[in-house]
Amino acid sequence: MNRVSRFLVMACAGFAAVAAIPSAAQGFGASKVKVTLQRKLPALVHLPSNTIKLTVSTADQDGTLPFDFQALLETELLKDDPDLREMDNAQVQILCQITEYSHPEPTVTKRAGPGLSLSGPKQGVTATSDYTRITGQLNVSLQVKDSSGGLLISDNISATYDQEFDSAGNSASHGMLGSVTGTFGRMKGGQKSEDANPPTPSELRSRLILDAVQQIAEHLVNSDEKIEVLLAQKAGPLDEGNKAAQTGLWERALETYETATPFPKPEDDAYRLYNIGVAYEALAYAASDEKMTMKYLDQAAINYGKAIDAKPGEKYFVEPQKRIETAISHYKELDQEKARTAQEAANPGPAAPKALTNSQIVAMVKSGVDDATIIQTIHGAGAVSFDLSPAGLHDLSSNGVSAGIVSAMKTQAAKKPPAAVHKGLTNTQIIAMVSSGMDEDTIVKTIAGAAAVDFDLSAAGQQQLTSGGVSARVLAAMKTRAAKPSKPVASK
Repeated sequence: MNRVSRFLVMACAGFAAVAAIPSAAQGFGASKVKVTLQRKLPALVHLPSNTIKLTVSTADQDGTLPFDFQALLETELLKDDPDLREMDNAQVQILCQITEYSHPEPTVTKRAGPGLSLSGPKQGVTATSDYTRITGQLNVSLQVKDSSGGLLISDNISATYDQEFDSAGNSASHGMLGSVTGTFGRMKGGQKSEDANPPTPSELRSRLILDAVQQIAEHLVNSDEKIEVLLAQKAGPLDEGNKAAQTGLWERALETYETATPFPKPEDDAYRLYNIGVAYEALAYAASDEKMTMKYLDQAAINYGKAIDAKPGEKYFVEPQKRIETAISHYKELDQEKARTAQEAANPGPAAPKALTNSQIVAMVKSGVDDATIIQTIHGAGAVSFDLSPAGLHDLSSNGVSAGIVSAMKTQAAKKPPAAVHKGLTNTQIIAMVSSGMDEDTIVKTIAGAAAVDFDLSAAGQQQLTSGGVSARVLAAMKTRAAKPSKPVASK
């Protein structure tokens, strides 16, 4: 038997040994059982109005990047908060400047691979393999302002990609085991992960845009957050409950865990208590009633605590306790926001925004606000009530208001407030959703729930959609929605 054959026999024996590890003891096992939970994430800032104006610019002259970025950001914001309305005369200005977009050429290096030393004439020579590293970065400066020009939030958003692939196209970040697993996954016809193959330049661009867009959305609207959670394993009740959990049947899983006979040793029963905590956590995130959500989160915290008390040395018991504390904080904040919104609805105050006046302009000048910002505030005002009589103009001048500001006041006063027009969903936005990798069900639901649409379903428009990867099902949903009248714009 030659050297390579002996290695293959040993490798197969090793894999067989791993597969044959008995599950007699409770624990998480070498092959982890994972489930994905989805919880609500509160926005970082409470927007004072549901009318927004989105502006995306870039330092360079790439005309397509800000266009695609804006289309996807509009879609993401409206998906998470359908009450938002985009209009020119909006109360909230969302300003995004793309400060950097880089995607260098991939770099290829040769390194010793995970294989064997060669046999025969080249015995002892280590085999090498090509490794391709792909990187990219997208930086965005975010500013959100209210109608008076006041800054609500400011942040620098950064989306980065840095991944290495071996010559077979497998991600090399997880070492040999990750590489072998990826190959076997494709051989079995399994679903490819995001990093199963190196992204093309257009895929990398879409991935960076989507990453940055989702970060911005988390700043401005309540969003959904996916978290990956481990389940403890044990032949019998735990594994039976895990099967129900993996199909989303959390009530059945909880019943299985809770009715199972506790294990004699506390350190063994700790894993059953841990799984009970996971089930309560999953039910909390799925509950539609705030009281039930908090009740389930409390139960999850109690059972996670019991698991830690029974086996304090188990490292996988620590993170869930912290996660639950964060979740309780998030859901309390969401509950407070809901109560605040209900109070605002019960006491709406004036139907129209307060008009901008001479005294407010004078106050801004005296506080040191620069002319450009004041002029921008005047142009963005929902309503104005300026005194532009000779006496009013004299008062403005004597208080240091410049001629440029007075000119802007006159221009704005001459305008009629535009009617609130809801911008309809367009072909470009649908193509952007498809390009970003958004699943078909979500796109169809977004189309069906859109308050207004502005689809081009001409022969040329449909050809553009098909070329952009839009499926027949999505196209059918667009036609169905286009045949319906637009929904009335709800006030907030």
